[in-house]
Amino acid sequence: MVDFRRDIPLAITFIIGVIAVLDYYTTIPIFINTFTVIKNWGVVLQAFALGLGAVNLLRVHGRRISERRDDWYFSAVLLAMMFIFIIVGLITGQYESGATYNWLYNAIYLPLGSTMYSSLAFYMAYGAYKVLRARTFEAALLFTTAVLVIIGNTPIFPAMFPGFFHIREWIFGPIVGGAYRGIRIGVGIGAVVLGIRTLIGLETGYLGRR
Repeated sequence: MVDFRRDIPLAITFIIGVIAVLDYYTTIPIFINTFTVIKNWGVVLQAFALGLGAVNLLRVHGRRISERRDDWYFSAVLLAMMFIFIIVGLITGQYESGATYNWLYNAIYLPLGSTMYSSLAFYMAYGAYKVLRARTFEAALLFTTAVLVIIGNTPIFPAMFPGFFHIREWIFGPIVGGAYRGIRIGVGIGAVVLGIRTLIGLETGYLGRR
């Protein structure tokens, strides 16, 4: 018996995945044209997903405002900014090119993003403190390397002691470069394995259940 909630999504994933692979490794026009149509439909689906996210945002934060929960005014500001961006974009019809929209983006969105990322520095510092505590030999080696890299990035120490600069370059070259290549190789192999498992139907996490 066919399980429509499982078998049909798996079949669609398999067909689209095979077409994408053939489009990448072959020059047959039918696969190229078919994958172009699929990518266009993907853009349409992304637009619908964006609209669904806006509706869900309105529903969740609208409930917070109506129930006057803690910090509900932040939800009010969020919804107000969302409607302002939508209205300006629809009126001007010049997304990412209109002067008004660019001003809103540069004056509101970018400063808020910078503030959010700057606040992460405190969490990163606390995480580094927990990781770099020299309780073992490996932790002490990691701590020493981090200190040398930090000192090497400051202008005064390389100027006073030129050897710090060479030590930093050596750490970033053979040590960090080699480790990064290993990580990239592992990520690439994992991506290939995940793609194969998804194509043959062994990876079903995207169906929303185990």
